[in-house]
Amino acid sequence: MKKILCFLLAGVLLLGGCSIVREDTNQTTAYQITEKQQEVALEPSIVINPVLYFVDKSKAELLAAETRSISVEQGERAERRIIEELINGPQGEDLQPIAEGFAYDGIEILPDLVNVYLSTTEEKDEVQIAKVKIAIAATIADYSGVDYVNVFVNGVQQGLEGVPVGVLQKTKNGLAEEINKYRSNARSETPTMNVALYFLDNTEQYLVPEERSIMFKENTPEEMLESVVTALMRGPENTYQHIPVIDKSLMELLGASIEQTEDGRRIARLDFSKPPVALTEQFKDGEDLAAKALAKTITGFMPDLDGVEIYVGGEPRQAEQKVYTEQDADSLLGNSIQLYFPNSAYSKLTGVERMVSQSAAGYPRELLAELMKGPVVTDKKEISPAFLSGISMDDVNTVYLAGDIAVVDFKSSVSEKIKGINRDEEVMMIYSIVNTMTNIEGIKRVQFLLDGERVESLGGGSINVLDPLLRNPGIIVSNE
Repeated sequence: MKKILCFLLAGVLLLGGCSIVREDTNQTTAYQITEKQQEVALEPSIVINPVLYFVDKSKAELLAAETRSISVEQGERAERRIIEELINGPQGEDLQPIAEGFAYDGIEILPDLVNVYLSTTEEKDEVQIAKVKIAIAATIADYSGVDYVNVFVNGVQQGLEGVPVGVLQKTKNGLAEEINKYRSNARSETPTMNVALYFLDNTEQYLVPEERSIMFKENTPEEMLESVVTALMRGPENTYQHIPVIDKSLMELLGASIEQTEDGRRIARLDFSKPPVALTEQFKDGEDLAAKALAKTITGFMPDLDGVEIYVGGEPRQAEQKVYTEQDADSLLGNSIQLYFPNSAYSKLTGVERMVSQSAAGYPRELLAELMKGPVVTDKKEISPAFLSGISMDDVNTVYLAGDIAVVDFKSSVSEKIKGINRDEEVMMIYSIVNTMTNIEGIKRVQFLLDGERVESLGGGSINVLDPLLRNPGIIVSNE
């Protein structure tokens, strides 16, 4: 019976992913390295194995998948490398390239939407561009798990027969069948398309997309512009995560048209009864925010459009009329990250979804920095700081990825600070890091270092961190 109990106890400790450091009277320092450590490769390394979609030579109108092993630099978006490899072409002889002559120009990773930016100096017809967009949508949707992908070429949207295609989803159709579907929609008197509308997130800090299927009453640019702007003014359908970016009670849309500026730009001119404005305490200039949301939405949908002008009562809003472009909203775009903070008793971890700039979301160092900020008002949950006793990013040497391991290298200065917290606080601190970092795609474990060395303890001695620690779901509150 004792043997059975010992076996069960060992299993519980293993599954929990938590080991306690035994007191060692012969230990010369608080974090002496032992010889009983796993062999672990900690050199910076990120390798992904995405599925890329090319054209099947034997069936020229079908996409065929090719799995590729790709190295990614620290601090580099995996999606960037995927697009670059797709452009470089297939390795298999039974496949042919689909994106020759294009170059990677940028990427935005947003909630359930990825915006991909390409450039080309070659003349590409609309069918060639449509095929590239279909292949990219399939490739990115498979890897990132998003439902929608939007592809820009040379900074603008590309349509078919002068009509928008809308944001794309991965299709099961062949290339010819999918393009024929686009053509049929383009020739329809009442086409239906997916549009990414940009609203404020529920913390009022960032613009985020909400995909909407819109049936247009007429197949004209004016009707499409008016319908999209009206949908934006009506506000989000997902009122839990999004809030309106334009106060519809203050104005109405009088008209919308496509115009050519003196310098040759093709712009959408929107005429309102009063200036469109976002009523939010987070932004000082609500008019500017509303205009940028309108521009991001419209230029991401209407083809060959360079920007948006705001008119009020038939007159330019500004003496020197400003054209709002798709890029003007770049610094306002957000994405969500998942963090884990202790409860007030420091006995469990609570998951918190926090909005951050999309340019920083998902990077390991940024995740740790957000954890160290502690709870903020917008978290809207009863949580406590994970880091006490003055521990900050000043105590961190580096954070990087090594295969399936996230490596967090603290400075030795952290040891004395950790000695100032109790056992429960140390356990919660360490597993707030582990459970947060293992949300990164492909990361299964977290290795802690002190000044580049593997050690038994970070200072408090409550948890043995000599070997990489696995995610510990058992200490996450059950309703998360």
